[in-house]
Amino acid sequence: MASVTIEKDQILFESGTPVNEIFVILKGSVSVSLPGGEFTLTKGEVPGILELLNNEHMITCKTLEDTSVLTYPICDIAALEAFFRKNPDYSILFARSAAKQINASLQCCERTRFASREFYAACTKDCSLYNACCIRHQVDAGKLSAMADLPPFMDVSPLEEWAASYYDGFEHLLSEYGDSSILAKEPSVPTGLIASICVDFEKIFESMKSSEEYQKQILALYLNEEGTDLFTLYTSLYEKSEAGSSEIGLLQASIARMIQRIQSSPFVNQALYAKRAASLQTVLKAKPAAAAEPDKNTSVDTSLLEQLTDSLEKILVYSGAEDEFCGKFKDALAKYQNMTDKSSTDDDARRLRQQITTLFYELYNMIFFKAVKEDSMPIFIRMFLYFGYVDEILAGTENTAYLCQLAEQLSKESHPHTFTFYDWLVAILKGEREPSRNEFDEDYAKYLRDMKVSGKITAAEETQLADDTSKKVEFELKSMFPPVNKMTSGRISTFCPVFSGHNVLKSLNTTLISNSTLKAALTYTISLDFGAYYREYVYTNTAAGIPKEFFHVEVLPDFILMPGIGTRGVMWQEIEGRRRTTSARMMLPIFYLDDLRSAIVRLTGEYRWEMCKRVQGPRWNDLSERSLTSEYFDYIQFYKKNHELSAETKEKIKAALQKARGNFKEMFIRDYTTYILFEGTGSPRLTKTARTILFTYCPFAKPVRNTLSENPIFKDLMERYGARQKQQLHKLDLLKRKISNAGNEIPAEVEDEWNYLNC
Repeated sequence: MASVTIEKDQILFESGTPVNEIFVILKGSVSVSLPGGEFTLTKGEVPGILELLNNEHMITCKTLEDTSVLTYPICDIAALEAFFRKNPDYSILFARSAAKQINASLQCCERTRFASREFYAACTKDCSLYNACCIRHQVDAGKLSAMADLPPFMDVSPLEEWAASYYDGFEHLLSEYGDSSILAKEPSVPTGLIASICVDFEKIFESMKSSEEYQKQILALYLNEEGTDLFTLYTSLYEKSEAGSSEIGLLQASIARMIQRIQSSPFVNQALYAKRAASLQTVLKAKPAAAAEPDKNTSVDTSLLEQLTDSLEKILVYSGAEDEFCGKFKDALAKYQNMTDKSSTDDDARRLRQQITTLFYELYNMIFFKAVKEDSMPIFIRMFLYFGYVDEILAGTENTAYLCQLAEQLSKESHPHTFTFYDWLVAILKGEREPSRNEFDEDYAKYLRDMKVSGKITAAEETQLADDTSKKVEFELKSMFPPVNKMTSGRISTFCPVFSGHNVLKSLNTTLISNSTLKAALTYTISLDFGAYYREYVYTNTAAGIPKEFFHVEVLPDFILMPGIGTRGVMWQEIEGRRRTTSARMMLPIFYLDDLRSAIVRLTGEYRWEMCKRVQGPRWNDLSERSLTSEYFDYIQFYKKNHELSAETKEKIKAALQKARGNFKEMFIRDYTTYILFEGTGSPRLTKTARTILFTYCPFAKPVRNTLSENPIFKDLMERYGARQKQQLHKLDLLKRKISNAGNEIPAEVEDEWNYLNC
């Protein structure tokens, strides 16, 4: 052990250098740089602790000020455990720092993944706009061949969903405020925790590296040495456009946004950009844009804002909560509002967010049961129930005005399968829907049975509670709302349920999930996978001479829009209770920051998997009973022995499986997403085996099949599908003739099945 003082802006260790030692900061601070950003370590932290499983450093650590550190010659886990046995008190310090650093790394990873999604969405939009402008100008559009090879960003978290909360909890337990001294008596425990953190850090780092490479690929579409990029295409189209036209203004605005995206990228070739920007300025000066019309949507209605002054006070008064509760909530929110970094991972910030979260859900419960009994409710209460809004300053002026107008609009809308969370609770209260399962996959009925078995309620109380819709709502608020609200936010480690302007990373009107946008995204998926939401059921009609037939009925999912801003959709349950003809439940944040179409495709893939498992039961992965899950499970489990796969393909599957953390369901969802978004447009991406499985159980709709009929890779699949379809249609045709010959009218269910088979 040696104490060293390092001057400001000096490298403590650098990426690519050998891991020979770790450090403990005595005074000062250092910056840790990763592909997804950076975070700061201060007194008591241990730089280098995350890399004890590697021979070389993956990250770079640089002093931000004159910094004193202790150095320890620890370069692997075995040396770390030996050190802990001699110095048990250090084990808590090291483990706490490791937990804090992996939480900070997860935040960097989340930001990088979000940036990748945004970059892809922007690039796709710019390509679409360019093609549309070319059509209007009747000019040939230039080709971006690389765009056809660029898949949507596969936003897969490097860790399991529970990992963020797990490490966040450990950081709390190991903090100076928690009683963690007992762990020091068993050095193998903190050593094991740190080893686990090191393994997960490698996964996080690889995820960030993948995101970085993906962003570089997109940047090359905007700007490259060959000049075959969007920058060149837009500039060329601008030159061909008529001076002074509105189209000129549109193109110039698009180019300005493009320049902003390029400039903000850390990977841009500055010399190349400067050269292109200079030539662009020459073109822009030669052809000025038309004057832009003022945006009417950006104006703020001051009369609405006046109603929302002191929103928090009004919300708390409306709730009827006790003074002690109101005081706690106001104090906590004031601290949160004054935080410079609301996503900070330090102990005080984490405890504050947890306090607000607990109080928020308690307040939501109180307000819902009061508001639902009234014919009308104040606008600030609607905003609270729909969006988690609590304060006009925390939300921001423009956001507050928009939420106010939107709350009025939503209160007048009603859709059979799209619910705001408030409307979903109302549906349960009215008996129109049953509560969702909890985190342990228990529905309300099973929850009551367990309560009775454990002696907490009697059989009579179980019967009474089974029909009590108010208790059902309480179950939903307690068991589904908190975990799903956190999951859909996409910010597991820094989640806070109140609406805050710092989370508004895009204009709210562009991220709002409305019934029309949701319907369009779902329709797109069904236009390719027509049978996605069809369920098989037993049909009997003795009057028509039908003893028993297996028919299909389409059951669309219920979409529940959680109150907040987020980046993730959740397929919570595939059916309600045990009835297979009930709607699945899918949750999304009401303001979704990512591409909604891709989200619905992914949710549909997860639904496909879970529904097949539900139907197959315990034999879902038994190949003796052919099914989507059993065949795909067999394909991934034994891909190394598959002689149809090349060595290169097997390596790709191995890498994909590692990215999916060995999760076969995640592998399937990724392949399903590729199947819908690419294979369905004639762009092959999958292996022959994966394509065969997916086409067999998720066949494309007839228009898509007709388009792909000439594609040789689908020829055999089409022929087999066509033969099966003819057999089923022939059988149903015989049934229809039998019914007609008996003088009976053909039931609507038979016609529906005929239409389904002809899709």
